[in-house]
Amino acid sequence: MDIPKLTYLILITIILTLSTPVNILAKSSDDLTIYTIKKDYRSSKFEPSQGIYLGAYVLQDVTINYDMDKFNNLTQKKHASFFRYVGYGQPFPKEWVEKVKSLGAIPHIALEPNNGLAMVKDDKYLRTFAKTAKESDVPIFLRYASEMNGTWTQYSGKSKQYIEKWRLVHNIMAKEAPNVMMVWTVFTFPEETIERFYPGDAYVDWVGINIYNVIYHNDNIHEKASSEDPLKLLDFVYNKYSYKKPIQISEYGATHYTITDKKYYVDYARNKITRLYKNLHSKYPRVKSIFYFNVNNLANAPEGRKINDYSITNDKIILNTYATLVKNIKYLTKVTDSTTKTVNENLSYRGFLFEANDKTYVDVDFYKNYLGLKVRINGNKVTLSDEKKTTAFNILIKSVPKGFDNANRKVRGLPLRDIAINFGYSIVYNSDNNSVYIYK
Repeated sequence: MDIPKLTYLILITIILTLSTPVNILAKSSDDLTIYTIKKDYRSSKFEPSQGIYLGAYVLQDVTINYDMDKFNNLTQKKHASFFRYVGYGQPFPKEWVEKVKSLGAIPHIALEPNNGLAMVKDDKYLRTFAKTAKESDVPIFLRYASEMNGTWTQYSGKSKQYIEKWRLVHNIMAKEAPNVMMVWTVFTFPEETIERFYPGDAYVDWVGINIYNVIYHNDNIHEKASSEDPLKLLDFVYNKYSYKKPIQISEYGATHYTITDKKYYVDYARNKITRLYKNLHSKYPRVKSIFYFNVNNLANAPEGRKINDYSITNDKIILNTYATLVKNIKYLTKVTDSTTKTVNENLSYRGFLFEANDKTYVDVDFYKNYLGLKVRINGNKVTLSDEKKTTAFNILIKSVPKGFDNANRKVRGLPLRDIAINFGYSIVYNSDNNSVYIYK
């Protein structure tokens, strides 16, 4: 159920007008989405007001001879952006950027300091890279040092130095290349390390996440991952940052063959891709760009990573599935201008909630970040306040699935309906799409 802003506001007005004073909330929190609107949201550079920039990575796809134009033709959809990796120290990829521009798309560069953060300095290399980026005269996603929250990069585990270097790169790009959007991208997990690497709102244009659906983790048949939901893999980063930054799915892939058990999983890939691409518009309106990782890692990955085939171009069934999904006009084929605007922005919140005592409980961060209430926590009690009222509520803590590794998240729940009524919000449950709408 895609809802444009104006239609969204009209719909809410009608719902609230026709609603009884006491509205029934969801009987189950499974796949429940909470919607609200953030007033006076300041958009980021090149952020679309609606829709999702459609992107992909094809530079290791031998099936199409690494051809971006051929990928557009096969998927029957022009893509708004393509990405490539550039090792820190390598020159700005001018020829490739010109090729991307010739397709009416914009470049997304994953700049990786693979030899460590110490090499990142305010020097001739970085200044030249930035100036050349500006000379390209095209918007550029610059995804610097991504997946830092894991253990597999040379810049993992060094949050203080990471933030220092990130801010250095950001400041140089802001001065030398205002056409660059700095994208801070994490991996889905571990979640517990993500926040310590965040450089700060003033230094980030977009927040990104890399998500992969695989049958097994780490090429280990005992680490089953086939039940992982790509939407739940998105929830932590989305809830934590989407109320203030546009979200980019910087890489997404779903395997349809793995060497771990040497089996094909075409239906698995189709189902996971469909689950993500079909639901982003309606359930995650703050996701504003997505890039499919179109690579057969069995043939093209470094040693130790030749495990899964994520390519969609070497299987007609998966290719047709993807092509059908991205026909949706909400998948955008070109990038908007750079003008930042103050708007009323649709927000959504998912995953960090549960049902108990015949009520829907939502994590305390929702009330602070999405409703703008002031929060003070003292033990198992929370005091919430706005400009007119202050009220205390008891916290109810419950574990809910993370969506990976059979692990759980601790949700510090507060009763949504009780708080909404207390602070003068109107709240409506729509059973047709299992959604709650909350407005003043």
